[in-house]
Amino acid sequence: MAIREHFSWVWLTALVLTYGVYFTTIAVLQSRGEIPMMTEFALLSGAALAQVIMLAAGSIFVRMRDPGVRRTLDERDRAIEHRATNAAYYVLMAGMILVGCFMPFNKQGWDIVHGAILAIVAAEIVHHGLVVRAYRMGWQP
Repeated sequence: MAIREHFSWVWLTALVLTYGVYFTTIAVLQSRGEIPMMTEFALLSGAALAQVIMLAAGSIFVRMRDPGVRRTLDERDRAIEHRATNAAYYVLMAGMILVGCFMPFNKQGWDIVHGAILAIVAAEIVHHGLVVRAYRMGWQP
C-alpha cells in the first residue's frame, strides 16, 4: 500500500469519526432546543482536537509500520492528487455557495458555521476517498 493511501485512510477515518460524532451531537442537541454558544464552541474545539490527536497517532503508526517506504511523489501520485483535489474543489465551492449565498437569508449564527464546516469536511472526504479509490482500483488517465 502506498504511503499516500495510508495517510488518506487515516484522514478518512479521522474525519468520519470526529465530525460524524460532532454533527450527530449537534443535531441531537438542536432537536432539544437552543444550544448555548460555549457548548457549541466546546463541541467544535473537541472535534478539532480529537481530529488532531487521531491524525498524529495515525501518522506515527503509518511511519512506524513502514519505515522504509518511499516518500517522494512520482507522476502517478501527482496525477491522483490532482484529480482528487479537482473533484474536492467543486464540492467545496458548491458548499460555500450554498453557505454564503443562500443560508444567510434563512439561517444565522452557528447554523451558517455548521454549514461551512460540513462543506469543508465533505470536500475533504471526497478528496481522500478519491485518493484511496485511485490506489485501490488503479488509476486510469
